[in-house]
Amino acid sequence: MGSDLKILFAVSELAGIVKTGGLADVAGALGPWMRKLGNDVRVIMPAYRQALEALTTDVVGVGEVYLGSFGKMGFAIRQGSFDGVPVYLIEHNHYFDRSGLYTHEGEGFGDNTERFAFFCKAALQACQTLRFKPAIIHGHDWQTALLPYYLKTHESGNAFFADTRTVLTIHNGAYQQHSDRALLDVLGIDHHWYTPEFFEDHGRINLLKGGIAFADKITTVSPGYAEELQTDLGSHGLAQIIGRRQQDFSGILNGCDYQEWNPETDALLPANYSLHDLSGKAACKQALQEQLRLPVIADRPLYGLVSRLAEQKGFAYLIPALWQFLQDDVQVVLQGSGDRATAAELSRLASAFPDKCRFIEAYDNTLAHLIEAGSDFFLMPSLFEPCGLNQMYSMKYGTLPIVRAVGGLVDSVKGYQSQAEVATGFMFEAADSGALLHCLNQTRAIYQDGQLMARLMGNAMSESFTWEQSAMDYLEVYRAALNSGS
Repeated sequence: MGSDLKILFAVSELAGIVKTGGLADVAGALGPWMRKLGNDVRVIMPAYRQALEALTTDVVGVGEVYLGSFGKMGFAIRQGSFDGVPVYLIEHNHYFDRSGLYTHEGEGFGDNTERFAFFCKAALQACQTLRFKPAIIHGHDWQTALLPYYLKTHESGNAFFADTRTVLTIHNGAYQQHSDRALLDVLGIDHHWYTPEFFEDHGRINLLKGGIAFADKITTVSPGYAEELQTDLGSHGLAQIIGRRQQDFSGILNGCDYQEWNPETDALLPANYSLHDLSGKAACKQALQEQLRLPVIADRPLYGLVSRLAEQKGFAYLIPALWQFLQDDVQVVLQGSGDRATAAELSRLASAFPDKCRFIEAYDNTLAHLIEAGSDFFLMPSLFEPCGLNQMYSMKYGTLPIVRAVGGLVDSVKGYQSQAEVATGFMFEAADSGALLHCLNQTRAIYQDGQLMARLMGNAMSESFTWEQSAMDYLEVYRAALNSGS
């Protein structure tokens, strides 16, 4: 399915330039694939300090936008290229020349709402300055949620955007950006739209909610999460607004970047391996044990985790389960950063089991690759998981994921408990330590059956989640948006 659409990806981060989460991976992979399929795709994002350091750019234009009582605010448009895709950076030092993207020392910037409202307005102005008339503007998460609103209201009489449609992807519905209603005029939100059907949410402005209301099409990052976002329990309060847009809402499973995550070619590993020659995996396990000063025992099951330290990731029941599980002959390697209280608990856990457990409070990409390759099982017991990528990495590396039955994990992992013959990992239902511990004990028993482990690893390594398929699915959404009218 070829295409020749003009597409603008409006993003707050892009893998290879700046990244805090999966949103950056999607933006970084989807753009090049859209280009391969014959589209004129461009990316626009803020000119963060880190972005300017990572990408060589030239100034290709200037502009200014009006931000309520703040008046006119100028910006420069810088252009670079990443993976063959033109990237535009909106340069405005007051808003974007900071040490972090959204936070400083763990606290969100107090003016994040204004920063990204400015970015959304500047992105539309940049299109006109550059004479790039997109058929589709594809925004991502709350940071770009004002784009559909501005296009439908502020630009409603602008012939330049007469044929432009918007798609908004929800990567994590828990992040919605609630703001004081006093910002309505600054944001340019007419009081007519400050109602529960649009931006109002319990007396505050909800940017993501407004974006869902105004976008032509809305997507999320897996079919499973799309179902959860339509339930009161799993929608983070968005069920009603999404229910009203049900006909325009769909879930598309993220792909996996197998150029970076492939044990046959991974340059960060001490040894490469494949489904047909697993000797390198044993070498990776030994290297991981040696590097972290764990006893080098080849036949002891090793459980890895690479994660943000956040409530979403299930630490509330993972940590109690591990206190019991580590009484057995197992090894556990945990890498992550984020919530300080969780980090302190993991440090105590590692100290209590010095010969069995290690906690590395950081994100080290090289170590992350080694954990994926050197572990026998990968822990991903998320409370909720819109899509998840680590379970896909793990399967390709022959490391069997242990996941909770939520969101994109259900869409990508076949659990042994219900699909034994074709299983690619293990799955538990309840969000509690008892259910997780039962699952962990099952994996420990299965580990002793070498023939069964080999079959499960073969199943897992044979799985493939390609961005090409995801790109084709997004193209169908774009076509539907264009055919739906304004």
